[in-house]
Amino acid sequence: MNNGIELTKWWEQTLVGDVKSFSRIHDTLYSPLYFYLFKIVKDEDAAQDILQDLFIKFWERKERFGPINNVKYYFFKSARSLAINYLKAYRPELLDLQNCKQIDVVFSAEDLLVSMEAGRENRQILAMALNALPKRQKEMIFLRYFDDWNYDQIAEVTGLQYQSVVNHVHRGINQLRLKLTENKRCTPTELVA
Repeated sequence: MNNGIELTKWWEQTLVGDVKSFSRIHDTLYSPLYFYLFKIVKDEDAAQDILQDLFIKFWERKERFGPINNVKYYFFKSARSLAINYLKAYRPELLDLQNCKQIDVVFSAEDLLVSMEAGRENRQILAMALNALPKRQKEMIFLRYFDDWNYDQIAEVTGLQYQSVVNHVHRGINQLRLKLTENKRCTPTELVA
């Protein structure tokens, strides 16, 4: 069965108080939500606390939420909102002061398991190139290529227009290509310069 269909079915069962169905949603979404939240707040404990609050709120307010068509994206959008609220309250230095909805996703070499043959140096170079991108482009590329979302889903979660998401991803990929081809034989520390 399609994961999205299963999540919708489990949410419908959750609405009538089925704890096992809510537990299945939790088990399915916990890891990707945690990974996303950790990338936003850059703190393991805070990511876990936000995630725990998210699931508690969904359980306690399930009747108020009612039926949800895209459960995964609704949870991600809610998690993103809670993370931004956390950053505003506790880590404002991690937010863009002019636009508090821009978050800075940081890529690590471990995130970039490009292939088993790719050397550690290549992963570091790619991680540095990704981290050199503007915040918005990093988030869009993370969701598009590391979590395999389509443009509509990214637009829904981030609150951006579809074309804006496409533009951010396109510009980010072009900048990555340029950076990687320019620095094909450079060391990782030269990439940041």
